[in-house]
Amino acid sequence: MTKEISIDQFDERGAADHGVETELLTAIGTPTGIHVRVLGENSEKLMAHTFRTINQRRRQEQANARKGKNGEVRPIEDDVALTTDKALVATIGWRGPKEPFTEANLRKLLERNPSFVTQILETAADSAAFTKG
Repeated sequence: MTKEISIDQFDERGAADHGVETELLTAIGTPTGIHVRVLGENSEKLMAHTFRTINQRRRQEQANARKGKNGEVRPIEDDVALTTDKALVATIGWRGPKEPFTEANLRKLLERNPSFVTQILETAADSAAFTKG
């Protein structure tokens, strides 16, 4: 007899919206004691941020093209800022630090520790972390 499967069993978006907790590690892999809750890449909030960011870039490129500025090179600092901003949006809480969880405190932590940005975005992109069984 075949087991019945309901499509309601599968909800990656719901899990992505809830987030998962992960402990940040130092650049050499030592646990920091800082546990962050990270949204999945497919969460509504993170997808909206990504779409908004890409759409803004596309509008700017179109505006530049109309002005004859097709050859402008976007500085790498813009990409670094976009990556940090995405990690800020993806992180919805923490436990461990004595400082309260605020955007300013999170930004300070991430700007001083680029490896934390990478870890947060890797967690957000890990579909398995947001999938049951």
